[in-house]
Amino acid sequence: MPAHLRGAATLPLGDDQVRTLDQLVFRFGRLQDAMGTRLLPALLQLTQEWRDDEPFLDKLNRAEKLGMLPSAEQWQLLRELLNQTAHEYPSQPELVRANLRRLVAQVPTLEQAHAQLAAAAQQRAGAHRS
Repeated sequence: MPAHLRGAATLPLGDDQVRTLDQLVFRFGRLQDAMGTRLLPALLQLTQEWRDDEPFLDKLNRAEKLGMLPSAEQWQLLRELLNQTAHEYPSQPELVRANLRRLVAQVPTLEQAHAQLAAAAQQRAGAHRS
């Protein structure tokens, strides 16, 4: 059982609750990774906006400018939050709790980014077929 999630509540968490929180962190990260390593590059390549030699931040900014992402800055904040949440802080349960709350609060932001990328993919795929 992950030690960093044990201190996530004032009262000890049960095994099911810990597994649920652990899965939230894991799936949040997997979704953002998939969007950043597969969907976003594919869209930028489709629009001929992909450059292999440029930093990922430049790609995020371009995707935002093209309306594929709501905010490059928000994307980076989500990544930082995920990294903070994934680290273990067994001696600081209040930090674990705060990070988990922030992550849960940002689920709609990740959903919005996914919806916007998916809509851009559908739009561009339809235009590409025509």
